[in-house]
Amino acid sequence: MRTSQLEYFVAVAETLSFTRASELCHVAQPAISQQIQSLEKELGFSLFARSTKGVELTPAGRQYYQDVSGVLAVLQRADRHAAAIAHGQAGTLDIGVASSGQSGIFRVISRFHALHPEISIGLHRATSRIQGEQLRSGAYDTAPAPLCAFDNSDGLAQACPTVEPLRIIMSEAHPLAARRSLSIDDLLPYPHIIADTPGDELVHATYPYLAEHPDVPLLRAEDQGIAWMMMSLGLGIEAVPETVVDSVGRGCIMREVRGYAATLEIGWIHLANNENPALATFLEFLNNQAL
Repeated sequence: MRTSQLEYFVAVAETLSFTRASELCHVAQPAISQQIQSLEKELGFSLFARSTKGVELTPAGRQYYQDVSGVLAVLQRADRHAAAIAHGQAGTLDIGVASSGQSGIFRVISRFHALHPEISIGLHRATSRIQGEQLRSGAYDTAPAPLCAFDNSDGLAQACPTVEPLRIIMSEAHPLAARRSLSIDDLLPYPHIIADTPGDELVHATYPYLAEHPDVPLLRAEDQGIAWMMMSLGLGIEAVPETVVDSVGRGCIMREVRGYAATLEIGWIHLANNENPALATFLEFLNNQAL
């Protein structure tokens, strides 16, 4: 049996008229009658009792109508849901997050979810050293990060990049926390914390002065969350985007450092050939936010 046969049957069952059903279905009446007869032959029983007064559902036809109506409703919902996914209005968007301290990122995700509640958001841990592998393996669709954190940018695209000034933060228990005025020379004796990434490009972008001071201890954390924890424990200083400073919790402080003016270009990194319609909707949202 075909879906069209079931639709014709429902139309006749609801109108008890082949003429009215043909009008509703925009199909000639003989075609409706032929399809109903074909359906009855396939089923092996009559759906309608026909007489000079019109048509009536048989007892089997009434039950079949109840069951078929539910089936067609499910198919219609499936059609609508699939269409919504195809057009980026539903589905799933997986996002890699490096740290719970990225409050600005969560605000962006929250605004997007409010506009597109039918798109399910999945949050996943973005591990700094293997972000490229995670993206390419499909662990998530996109992650906010500087492109310099990836050892191989082939096939990657960056959406809505913004240049973020960096600020030095530290635990209140750190020896430098008691000083109000700091210079780069004051930082050199202490370990510098950074999320571990392939190569040193991110290190040089974050702490430009370390190129002239290779002996400064560098603590490489597995990801941003662990880097934040190490800083909170007073194990070293850390440079973070200015927008993250608002997330500095109790026990941690920011210090202005004379001569320090580093920046990072941070955008939403994704595979250029990622065909997830929900990602396309998210990227369009980001572009509109940037206007």
